[in-house]
Amino acid sequence: MSLPKEPRQKMINMMYLVLTAMLALNVSAEILNAFKVVNSSIKKSNETLETENVGIVADINAKLADPGTKLKAELWKPIADNVTNLSKETYDYIEDLKTQLIHQAHFNPENGSYKIDDLDAAIRLMGNMGKGEELHQKLEAYRKAILGADTSISREFAAKLPMNIDKPKSEEGNSEKLSWTDAYFHMTPAIAALTILGKFQNDVKNTENDVLTYCADQIGAVKIRYDKTGVIFGGTASYVMPGDKLSIYAGVGAFSSQAHPKISFNGQSKEVDEEGKAQFDLTAGGSGQQRVSINVTYKDQDGKDQTKTETFSYTVGTPSGVAVSADKMNVLYIMGEQPNPITISGGSGSEKINATLSDGGIIKRVSGSSFEAYPKTPGEQTINVTIDGKTTGKKFRVKYLPDPAAFIGLKQSGSMPSADFKVMSGLIAKLVNCEFEAPFKVLSYKVGVIGGAYGGQYKQATNEGNRWTGQAADLINKATPGTQVYFDEINVVGPDGRHRQIPSTYFSLK
Repeated sequence: MSLPKEPRQKMINMMYLVLTAMLALNVSAEILNAFKVVNSSIKKSNETLETENVGIVADINAKLADPGTKLKAELWKPIADNVTNLSKETYDYIEDLKTQLIHQAHFNPENGSYKIDDLDAAIRLMGNMGKGEELHQKLEAYRKAILGADTSISREFAAKLPMNIDKPKSEEGNSEKLSWTDAYFHMTPAIAALTILGKFQNDVKNTENDVLTYCADQIGAVKIRYDKTGVIFGGTASYVMPGDKLSIYAGVGAFSSQAHPKISFNGQSKEVDEEGKAQFDLTAGGSGQQRVSINVTYKDQDGKDQTKTETFSYTVGTPSGVAVSADKMNVLYIMGEQPNPITISGGSGSEKINATLSDGGIIKRVSGSSFEAYPKTPGEQTINVTIDGKTTGKKFRVKYLPDPAAFIGLKQSGSMPSADFKVMSGLIAKLVNCEFEAPFKVLSYKVGVIGGAYGGQYKQATNEGNRWTGQAADLINKATPGTQVYFDEINVVGPDGRHRQIPSTYFSLK
């Protein structure tokens, strides 16, 4: 007879649905951290399920060696092996997708980090590269193969197999218009996409567990022990404003009705429902980081009393008016893919802020109140900030970047030792007295020399690119102390894509 697993799975599904609903509202650092907590809980659940599944297979093998159960075990052992192999193949496939997703989110192999808030990683992998539809087909094939493992399994699990591949319902009610991939992964932060993939792995492990338990039950009773337990907890929000309502819930992973859990929040005991979960409701007050201590006592598999304590953290924002400021100066520059850092703050918390540019440019959220602006049109433009349906505008001047200056090494012009000059090997262009370090590319220029080894004869050559080559390189390499080197008609292109010609410069070699 199998031990009950539904309460634990409902707990994980509830946490996943709550955070998905929060994600639909907006993405904040606090919500991303909440996804990290749920992702960790799902990993722990998968580890527990894997331990159970290994135990069930071991029990079936033991019954295969028992003369009293050998005949039945011979019938169900191949079916169980097939279920295990199908589940491992599907689980490992999803694990590989998670690895690919992390690499798409700018994985740093030196420290193992990646951008958990990357909104494009899931789109690239699951949408553009077609892995979302491939995953959908794999899950459908897995479900069909499991139900087809035996006719009795099909009858038993046709309506209750844990593998759920239905599209999630949209808050706007337009889920029918979305593809399966878009419904799960469009504009989804990397950590949320990993959590979704982890949820599908959890479905696979639960499916494997249910079907293996069924196979073992057809042979004889199977004893399953939960040898790993932990506190699962979460909240309806991790960033609130004063007066907002907040609910915090907690339970025991690998829950059994025999665990008799007792749960308290900040020392206040709360009743545990039939799913092993307790809820603590409060009204946010104060400001800044707040914490709630969660204490859980329960009986383990051996009937021994255990106690675990966890802390739920949330942030209470400080009400204020809308403020928009450019981090560099009170002007925005048109710089193509180069961003203008800006700060936007408002009374309802940064996750509720939506900002747009009047010229049709783009404003991207970096984290918290930090944003990046990409204007398109010079002149006076407005950044419109919308919070809770109310829009406030802040005007900014938008300009093209100023012309850069030509440099040889660190010098714009003047005298320079001949050997030092030649080692530089090329001309560069960069902004002078500007808050930005926008890159400019040198396209071409003319090199002229006179004096030194050239005497009074002026010679000139045209050079393509920033490094001097060909005739221009010959002129410079043959220059001696006393030579005057001129750079004229210097053509460059900036990050905004505009071609421009910048002022000439010269150097006297010594």
